[in-house]
Order: sequence, then structure tokens, then C-alpha cells
Amino acid sequence: MRTDAPGARQEQDAPSQAAPSEGTPWAQGSGRPKDIPDTAVVLNQRIIARESLDSSVPAALKLKRRIKRFALDNELDHLPIGDIVSVALDEWLTTRGF
Repeated sequence: MRTDAPGARQEQDAPSQAAPSEGTPWAQGSGRPKDIPDTAVVLNQRIIARESLDSSVPAALKLKRRIKRFALDNELDHLPIGDIVSVALDEWLTTRGF
């Protein structure tokens, strides 16, 4: 495949389309609070105090369907959705300094 064709270089150098949230000026926190334990430590405990986190997600992402497919493909009887959400949100917040 030739890459020196007109327009080919422009396509390679073109920035990828930014996600809608990338342009949002997020406030950067002062860092992960010292009193919050590592996610893996908490999730590996035998008994975990839990709280409800109610949210809705975009239907277009088909997350329920994809989660079910993942569970079936990996032969999982139970997929701990709360744990997956905990890891994702903890990483997202930690990255932003909260």
C-alpha cells in the first residue's frame, strides 16, 4: 500500500476526533485523599459495606447487552457490576485528582 499518495499523509497527521468531554475544562483535584484505600484492597475483603449509586447510561452504548455477552463468553454465572463500576469510577476520579 502506498502512503505517498495525495491526501494520505493528511489523513495520517489529522488529529483523531476528540471525545465530547475532552473539551470540558475539568477542575483538577489536589490528589487522591489519603484516607481512601486502594480499590483492589476494598474489593478483596470478605464483607464490604456498600452504598447505592443510581445512574442511567446512554442506550446507544448497549452496555447491558455487552455485559451479558461478556458474561456468557467468559462462562460467568455472576458478573459483579457494582465492582466493575467501582473500579471504573475510582480510576476516573483518581486520574482527575479526587
